Amino acid sequence: MRRHPSPLFALLPILALALTVAQGCGTYARVSLESPLSGATLRPDLTTTTYTYRDENTVDIYLTDLTPEELAIPFDDRAQGWPTGQLVHIHMFIRPSPGKTPIEPQASNATIRHLILAPGATGLYGGGGFLLPSGGADSGKFGGSITAGTLRLQASSPNFNDALGPTEIRASFKVKEDRELASKIARRLEESMPRPED
Repeated sequence: MRRHPSPLFALLPILALALTVAQGCGTYARVSLESPLSGATLRPDLTTTTYTYRDENTVDIYLTDLTPEELAIPFDDRAQGWPTGQLVHIHMFIRPSPGKTPIEPQASNATIRHLILAPGATGLYGGGGFLLPSGGADSGKFGGSITAGTLRLQASSPNFNDALGPTEIRASFKVKEDRELASKIARRLEESMPRPED
């Protein structure tokens, strides 16, 4: 008598492929801003992520909800339908080392910039925090977390509504190195800064 393969057996190659894809991705970025004064929160969905580095002490992490296609659009914040979103730049300027640098959330080894591009308005929040890294910058993947960073509005266009005020930032991420993508995000960040004439 001929036996038919079970449905589960037929699904095994598909399940194996899905597991391989999931393990291969292994990147994420979670950022949360919360105002201790107003209780306002912001949790952007930052799907375009990367980092670049000069050495183990100097690492730049870039996170944004803009797609690579949107980043390629020539900058013109006054154009109809120009992409809006958020860009986060975390600059680690010293890698913490036990016995040599303080390793505690109240210390600071990273600067943070969070740019919000709203329709017809732009706001830049800036500050710092303690970045606890995981893995080496030269490994092709770099992870870390910030548990008690602080930000406040540093510059904005006149019509930008600061709904957060002084705010606390928490972040965790694991991202892949891509110097070309990092350059694109960095360029868009600098292009989009609120200008004095705004």
